[in-house]
Amino acid sequence: MSNSLRRLALAATLVTATGANVGAGTVSSSARFGVAVTVQAVARLEQVSNPAFLSISATDLRHGYVDTSTPIGVRVKSNSPAGFALDVIPVMPIAASIEIHGLDADVALGPDGGTIIERWQRPQERRLQFSMRFNLVPGLRAGDYPWPIRLAVRPL
Repeated sequence: MSNSLRRLALAATLVTATGANVGAGTVSSSARFGVAVTVQAVARLEQVSNPAFLSISATDLRHGYVDTSTPIGVRVKSNSPAGFALDVIPVMPIAASIEIHGLDADVALGPDGGTIIERWQRPQERRLQFSMRFNLVPGLRAGDYPWPIRLAVRPL
């Protein structure tokens, strides 16, 4: 059936359904329907300052740890009214554990990283600045290593 025939059939059905007299003038009808919209929660992470590499010295190896020389800065923006989860994901196995200082509370993570929960009461943007201590695994050598951590964010 062609589109014009379908339209004609639909118009005839509407006229019949409303009980309108074709010759009597204007046909009017109305309908009500509800619309619901759900906005998915999203979160975005922007690296403001992040080292490209981690320098480990012979002194760091003797102490068994290395601290970041400059703070790490990120900006998190989310429309979630509950907050966000910051995932700390090691991409290089150099740390037996990781300590994070400078957030609402100090955080200690194992060699597999972990998740830091930041709560709030309304959608917003938050800038975080923190330092990290990498408690080193045995067998490393002094030198420059690619940055060993990847950060990701999820809405709560």
